[in-house]
Amino acid sequence: MDEERIKYKLKLASIFISEGKNLHAIQIYNSLIQETDLEDIYYLLAELYEDIGYMNAGEKILNELLELKENKPEVAMYLGQYLLRNSKWLEAIEVLSSLSDQIHSTNFLIGYAYLMLDQFESSKEYFTKYSLCNERGELKQEANLYLAKIEYELKNYDSALTYAKDAQFIYSEFWELNLILAKVYYSLNMFTHSVLPIEKAIKLNPKDTAVLEFAGKIYFQLEEFKKAEHYFSECIENSSEISAEIYTLLAKSFLKLLKVKEANLFVDLALKIDPTYKPALVTKAIINK
Repeated sequence: MDEERIKYKLKLASIFISEGKNLHAIQIYNSLIQETDLEDIYYLLAELYEDIGYMNAGEKILNELLELKENKPEVAMYLGQYLLRNSKWLEAIEVLSSLSDQIHSTNFLIGYAYLMLDQFESSKEYFTKYSLCNERGELKQEANLYLAKIEYELKNYDSALTYAKDAQFIYSEFWELNLILAKVYYSLNMFTHSVLPIEKAIKLNPKDTAVLEFAGKIYFQLEEFKKAEHYFSECIENSSEISAEIYTLLAKSFLKLLKVKEANLFVDLALKIDPTYKPALVTKAIINK
């Protein structure tokens, strides 16, 4: 098929898409695939399938292209990114792993996929591999952000702090980095150091329940019980599921403020969730003295 004919059909498909006639556009793309070997046609068809909610059909067409092009790296990279966009983490890892030594940025993508699967050790391995070969750039600092999160989950708090501080170069105004910093300082019993990042996280994302929870925990440790009560209450108000721990900490905050009735109410809620939760049982015993 000559180039002008291809351009005409592509323009016609674009018009059909703009008019909401997606099936007509799909037919045109399929006919072009039958008559040409242009990779871009496969990409356009896959993206159209994705846009209309047929992600599996898009994945299928990209796998056909990958086979046709004998695992060409650029096609594999496109397929891997497509799978990542659609939260198919394991499939993305399988496709991208073959490119790890050829296209260095795939290490970042694989690390992200493992992170989404909560496979922190594997995620750390790939993000570290990416970071060691990239001294500059925004993705380097994004890798540091994820590594801070991973090291926190692995309880490597000193390492988490180092990565989080490095990530501040670009992400100082990102709420999640400030939350990670606050959580790391909290885990290191550096409660005063936690205040600045948690207050910044609150300012940037005031309704996030993890931010509110840790704000309550930090101020509880600092014996600022009125602030602790405020943030635990906000956390409960914005959460669909409340843990016995949060109800108990709120009860203990009320108790420190000599609000015994409120303390009793929330410790009972904690025990309703978990009748064996020891901190709640201890708090209940103190109230009943």
